[in-house]
Amino acid sequence: MKRKISFLSLLFFALIFSNLFAGNKVQKSNIPTSYNVVWDTPSPDAWESMPLSGRFGAGANVWVQDGALWLYLAHNMAYDEEGRLMKLGALRITPANGAFTDLASFKQELDLPSGAIFINAISKKGASLKMKLWFADENLVIESTSKQKTGFEISFGTWRDKPRDSLHIDMGKRKHTLRADSVSMSNAGIVWNLESELKKQSISPQSITNPTLNNVFGGAIVCNRPLLPQNKIAVNWQLWKGASWSMNTSAEKSHTIVVALRAGQNEQPQSWLTQATSLLKKSNLKIAATKEAARWNEFWSRSYIHINNEKPASDSARIVSRNYQLFRYMLATNQNGKLPLLFNGGIFTVDNFNKIKGNNNNEVGRVRVDPSTPDLRHWLFCGFMAQNQRWLGWPTIMNGDADLLEASNAFYRMHAASAASRAKGLGAQGVVYPEAIQAWGLTWYPTPTGQCGATHLKYAFAMMLENAWMALHGHATLGKDISADMEWIKGTVKFFDSYYRKETKRLTGSELDSTGRLSIFPANSIELLVGAKNPIEVVAGLQRITDALTKLPENLVSNEEKKYFARLLTILPELPLGEKDGKAILKPAFSWEKEYNMWELPELYVAWPYRIKGVSKPGTCQIVQNTWDLLPEKRAKFVTRDYSWMPVAVNMAAMGNTPEATKRILAKLGNFNPQARFPAFFGPGHDWVPDHNWGGSGMVGLQEMLMSADPYGDGKIYLLPAWPVKWDVDFKLHAPQQTIIEASVKNGKVVSLKVTPESRRKDVVLNPDFGM
Repeated sequence: MKRKISFLSLLFFALIFSNLFAGNKVQKSNIPTSYNVVWDTPSPDAWESMPLSGRFGAGANVWVQDGALWLYLAHNMAYDEEGRLMKLGALRITPANGAFTDLASFKQELDLPSGAIFINAISKKGASLKMKLWFADENLVIESTSKQKTGFEISFGTWRDKPRDSLHIDMGKRKHTLRADSVSMSNAGIVWNLESELKKQSISPQSITNPTLNNVFGGAIVCNRPLLPQNKIAVNWQLWKGASWSMNTSAEKSHTIVVALRAGQNEQPQSWLTQATSLLKKSNLKIAATKEAARWNEFWSRSYIHINNEKPASDSARIVSRNYQLFRYMLATNQNGKLPLLFNGGIFTVDNFNKIKGNNNNEVGRVRVDPSTPDLRHWLFCGFMAQNQRWLGWPTIMNGDADLLEASNAFYRMHAASAASRAKGLGAQGVVYPEAIQAWGLTWYPTPTGQCGATHLKYAFAMMLENAWMALHGHATLGKDISADMEWIKGTVKFFDSYYRKETKRLTGSELDSTGRLSIFPANSIELLVGAKNPIEVVAGLQRITDALTKLPENLVSNEEKKYFARLLTILPELPLGEKDGKAILKPAFSWEKEYNMWELPELYVAWPYRIKGVSKPGTCQIVQNTWDLLPEKRAKFVTRDYSWMPVAVNMAAMGNTPEATKRILAKLGNFNPQARFPAFFGPGHDWVPDHNWGGSGMVGLQEMLMSADPYGDGKIYLLPAWPVKWDVDFKLHAPQQTIIEASVKNGKVVSLKVTPESRRKDVVLNPDFGM
């Protein structure tokens, strides 16, 4: 089935001459301007680009190269009919006065308080140019001013102009009339292989929710100055070949360009131009700028972590907190987005310029793929790998970012019907989600029962428990409404109960084991074990979620359901424990048949995220530490790494091991061996650049060093459980029972502590290494 690409012939109206920079830099903010990223030279290519975050999934990579401003335009809903996230295209804006050529001075700055990028350039010949790039929701606004009148060549480029696609161009001929100022791509009909995939599996077609069906994505470009269209030309941009369409503006001292970026089901491209043009009206642009300033002020006021703020910018701990904020800025592009950002690059992927070098945090450089386009990302065929995707959700909770957490919850909610159909095909109740979930809820390499056919993933169901626990955590901490999520949350537990009763009866003749408990076999222990019985991360998840369901109000869990979950609690397996060298340890499972991926560390799920052991359960840290210290050598050499999704920093914080947590968080968020120019473009690790599960796991590690609290435990809030005394810090984070903790630590003492509500102050437990 073809994907239709059409350039619509829409009329441009040059009506409004807006003033330069509708909004200035925001001065009042909880984010220090010292965290701003400033470059004093242009970039050689897209690999050294800077992210610009919009909203609802819209964003762009921004860089100056070869005398022009370049942008890769992106939207997190721009999925094609094969379930691949696509860029919207490339934009190159070249000033006619040569301000970006033969430079006397140059500055490109990401200003975190305002969320905008500022560019200031002066050529040796005296040509000058100032630009501000910012988003009004999904609309990219580019405002420029120069001392001399200058025009711009605005070129839209795409690498998707081959025979597989259908192109139609009508550039128009009349002066001051812009045609082909809107580009759209449409997925007509059902996904290319969905019908055939469904025939292979016992999943009802009616249960499928397909966000790519009739998905339309693209953009519209308008300017407040007359535009002269040019012809289509073949181009060789970055590492790809394709085509571009150009327009020339008239020469003026100021210009405003608006690019509407859109993606969604049944979008109407005809409306994009109207929406973009409305922002050329001075009053509308001013309103949008005010709204955007308020948005970023509110966002940065929700939470913060500022380490060693009084030390030089080169201080390693300060760099950690700066990169934490930079990555949170990147996540903000998906505020109120409908789908989660992808773990392997989000929307900020670029061409692979083969610049990746192996080092302590990137063991293997990735193989170059030719020809490379900005759509490239590794593990593309896997879709949403749950163990990776979780790192896009967890950091949002302590940060107070409910509007970023929602996409993670909504993804499981969206596919609850197909998960229930999969469970039914397995002869079970409830819901079951595979580890690798495609955009429409199926998995790759499927079995006839809808499971993933890979041996190490066939029974890997633990992540649906963790996502249920994450949703419950968000409810307890942020007061997030999860009433629409309760069926799938409860369904994850019901599946394990019903499916493994059935399997145990098939294997032994009885629903329960000889001790009267549920036996979870056959199972995977994440990607480590095959043929596992009672994998520890599953047991821990079932214990915590089932217990939490008995404690929720009746409007979420009925009294009859509570009785069921209370009975289930009494027959759940116990944690698999063992002994080594005379010390108590946690085992990955009660028993297993084969080991696969040695990177995995299921034993420590007991400490985080489930908090059965660790700092929030005083007196229980030693068994966690023993487990870490006594790992088999064949696994230890893998699980002790810090890159990509690896949760070592989180684990060290959860067991209260301050020296190791400090070491690991420096390796995780310091990014002292960067592969890209932008400091928070982590990766590639196991995945790709920018590695979002790298940044997300690092954020959680830093949060856990500062605070640990069990959302369905004793109500205690453990402060600074793994924080180094030598690091000063100011922070604001969110704790269970909708509690906000604001604290300042100087020279090993807590010099200020604010707890909201004040009634929760009595529940704060301070690490005795710190005074007040």
